[in-house]
Amino acid sequence: MSGPVPIVAEDHGGSGQDVLLLHGGGRTRADWKPLAGLLAGAGFRPVSMDLRGHGESGAAPWSWPAALEDVAAVAGAYALHRPVIVGHSLGGMVAALWAAGHPECRLAVNLDGHGNPTRPGQFAGLGPDAAASACREMTAFLAELGQGLPESFLQVMREIDALDLFPVYRRARCPLLVVSGDALAFAAVFPDRLVPAWEAYCAWTRRELDAVTREFPLVRQASLPTGHDPHVEAPETVLRLLTQHLTQPGAPA
Repeated sequence: MSGPVPIVAEDHGGSGQDVLLLHGGGRTRADWKPLAGLLAGAGFRPVSMDLRGHGESGAAPWSWPAALEDVAAVAGAYALHRPVIVGHSLGGMVAALWAAGHPECRLAVNLDGHGNPTRPGQFAGLGPDAAASACREMTAFLAELGQGLPESFLQVMREIDALDLFPVYRRARCPLLVVSGDALAFAAVFPDRLVPAWEAYCAWTRRELDAVTREFPLVRQASLPTGHDPHVEAPETVLRLLTQHLTQPGAPA
């Protein structure tokens, strides 16, 4: 698809409800092949796209508004009617932002896109001093991990770090499903000294999600016994979740 930023997308066939699939940071639309095949066979029409700066799409400065414009452009180019938006990680955050601006959307799904612990208030159960220390150490460790990565990827990470997802969830204007994998599986990534901080962040995320789903009926959540890639690890389960939430009472027709 040509335009200011060339965006490459792929129609996986099928007919019925349109579904637009958004991959995670540093990944490509190829991640969706297992789930796309299942969707096409189950009466959906899945289309996957490479986000700007990823895969075969053009390189360009990253911002959330720009990513949403790309999603809208693909939806228009493929004549997608009220598409279900399913995103993984970075793409899941884009899906949540889409839900905040598109009341006509039948369902938006964020697959394990929870961001990074970059604020002291994100460490549940730790006192102010311990939370501030945990935040400093975690931020320094994440910055160390980013050393040597392309500037384009670091720009995406800065956008992720600056985004507070829970106000975004509270602005949802269409049904929004937030799916969590087993976040504690990530503990192996961190040195031992940071594991308690990561566990505190996981507890904070669960607490905040519970609060949002209690207060805002449009926002729902589900947990899966997978790692960070539920669409790759358990595509059949993700398909069942989509079908269940699209047919749930009160879902837009």
